[in-house]
Amino acid sequence: MDILSLAKDNEEDVISRAIQALQNGGVIIYPTDTLYGLGVDIKNDAAARRLFALKKRPENKPVPVLVDSIAMAKEYAFIDAKQEKVLGSLWPGPVTVILWKKNKISSLVASGGQTVGLRIPASQFCINLIHAFGGAISGTSANISGEQPSLALDPILVQFREHARYPDFVIDAGTLKSSPPSTVVDLTGHSPKILRVGPVTAGQLKMILGN
Repeated sequence: MDILSLAKDNEEDVISRAIQALQNGGVIIYPTDTLYGLGVDIKNDAAARRLFALKKRPENKPVPVLVDSIAMAKEYAFIDAKQEKVLGSLWPGPVTVILWKKNKISSLVASGGQTVGLRIPASQFCINLIHAFGGAISGTSANISGEQPSLALDPILVQFREHARYPDFVIDAGTLKSSPPSTVVDLTGHSPKILRVGPVTAGQLKMILGN
């Protein structure tokens, strides 16, 4: 397990190392705008399988996916003009949107389902990482399933050491700013449905969605 601290003068090197791990089918820990995340190439079945094993995540629980733009989101999900307008109001930010997925995504990431949860993070580092990688990466929280996620890296690494499971590359960005998990909105039905309220409240969402 390689750990590299993120600083103002080494972002390019950190991203290069992270991309190498992702391209090799590895799992990375990286900072997002909410929590530390576990990232893999979502098109790679073997990488997705390793992600679920590392996190001990039940295979019937799909993982959220991070993209760098609405244009990239369209590569992985079906998005019509009305939905695109809504996404433009919600992203970037802590809102995961459930959409009908395209076949480009590993079925393991979607747990065999037909939908995917997408988000553009409000983190320039994340956007730079995804853009440089040239594709979406998983955005599930970096913790063993059933255990607490953390804004600091050390408690996360302790969890994985206790379970003798290790990611391939870790980006240490120090202690992240406190933020609740993302709000989740389902846009696959006739009308939007709020599945989880997070930093963006139900009232704010209703104003954006026009409900």
